[in-house]
Amino acid sequence: MAPNSTCKDTYTGDGQGTDVDGKMPVTQVAPRQYKIAYFNLLYFGYWHLAALYGLYLCFTSAKWATIVFGCVTRELVCSLHSNQRCPGCLLLYVGAELGITAGAHRLWSHRSYKAKLPLQLILLVLNSLAFQNTATEWVRDHRLHHKYSDTDADPHNASRGFFYSHVGWLLVRKHPLVKEKGKNHRHERHLC
Repeated sequence: MAPNSTCKDTYTGDGQGTDVDGKMPVTQVAPRQYKIAYFNLLYFGYWHLAALYGLYLCFTSAKWATIVFGCVTRELVCSLHSNQRCPGCLLLYVGAELGITAGAHRLWSHRSYKAKLPLQLILLVLNSLAFQNTATEWVRDHRLHHKYSDTDADPHNASRGFFYSHVGWLLVRKHPLVKEKGKNHRHERHLC
């Protein structure tokens, strides 16, 4: 926890793996039927297809000078109704990474530093660029991940495979134990 932090509760267990209720977390990964989150599947699918189409355009109709110019300038504002390219993807990627790593992960999940409100708001906006749910949900899921690592209560359980732990958990509905343990998570004010 950051020095002089006003948030005092970062861990709700006793350090021995017991829950707030005094119960041990589930330690095995049981087989389950996945329920697909169709909105997320379509949303992520659309953006990946659009990226592939953009890559196709780079090799078929865009001139090399246009591609280089776009990568160097990283313009964020482009007209949707003209032939201009919008090369701000690298800048948006870096911004989203900062929003997740510096904001949701280090600042709010682990409280490893303090930030003033303007920086918190910037990180909150940048966090939203990653499309990994809201900052509050991300913090809750990450704390559950640390507390119940590799169990059914872990939102992105690595025991379910590489794809599931990196992407698949965003494409399916949460396991019932994740929902149950998430209800016990204190919904304190994350912007402390």
